[in-house]
Amino acid sequence: MNIKSILIFVILLTATSIPIAIGLSSDEQISQALSLKPIETVKNVFKPLKAKNISVEKILKTKRCVGCALQDVDLSGVDLTGADFRNSDLSGANFKDTKLKDAKMAGVRLKDADLTNTDLDGADFIKSNLQGADLSGATLLNTSLVDADLSTAIAKGTEFRDADLKGASLEKANLSGAFFTGAHLLEANLAGSNLSNANLRYANLRDADITDVNFSGADLAFAIFPDGKSPYGTEKY
Repeated sequence: MNIKSILIFVILLTATSIPIAIGLSSDEQISQALSLKPIETVKNVFKPLKAKNISVEKILKTKRCVGCALQDVDLSGVDLTGADFRNSDLSGANFKDTKLKDAKMAGVRLKDADLTNTDLDGADFIKSNLQGADLSGATLLNTSLVDADLSTAIAKGTEFRDADLKGASLEKANLSGAFFTGAHLLEANLAGSNLSNANLRYANLRDADITDVNFSGADLAFAIFPDGKSPYGTEKY
């Protein structure tokens, strides 16, 4: 190959390696460079802990496990007063006879959990999911269940006295014999629920959905009905 051919080859090779950005402004070069970078998917860095990595002994000691995955965990019969389980998945958990007084339970999933005879007085269950949970015999005095989902839950003989259930869903729940004395049920969904023989004295049901509710034998003395009226102890279903 002669010198002329070599020079032509070098010129062509150099020309192909010149950045396309020649002739563009600095801003345009930056924009082009950014557009050429591969798009990276932003991932949620929050990952709930796995139940198998959590020591039950540690939970009993610290009474805290926020954002944890604790499905089917057995914490029955223990004292967890003031415990913090916010935003944790406790579906299918066993809390039978457990003390959860004043516990922080906002945003938890307790679907199909066993909460029979559990002390839940003063606990915070705001926007929690208790679908299908068994709360029979549990006490929820002054407990907050605002916007909670208790649809299809079982709460026979459960104590809800002075509890706040504003906007809660109790659709098709079995609430027979439950005590709702002084409870706030404003805007609650009680459609299709069983409130037979329940005590609803002084309960506030204003704007609640009571479609197809079974009120047979229920005590509704001084309760406020969805339309804002009260039978003042003169009417029962």
